[in-house]
Amino acid sequence: MENPDREKRNSGFANYGKSLRSVGPIIGSGIQLATSVVLMFFLGRWADEKFHTAPWLLIAGIFFGVGAGLYSFIKTAMSVGGEEKGEGRKPG
Repeated sequence: MENPDREKRNSGFANYGKSLRSVGPIIGSGIQLATSVVLMFFLGRWADEKFHTAPWLLIAGIFFGVGAGLYSFIKTAMSVGGEEKGEGRKPG
């Protein structure tokens, strides 16, 4: 016969693992957000030097990086939230 205290402890670990699995995509998406901003910063700076348009392409690059990164982050966060409610991932 199983010890009831042991079952309670094991269920806590199962919930902990489930929480870590659901947070993983959000952490990855946060890293992707930061990477897109930094990448577009350097791309905008390089384009400004090449076309002598400082600082306009740099600013445009930063805004584009933030917008694209936030779009991806929000899309990932919503899909993870839907999975926790039992809805699963939506196509698209």
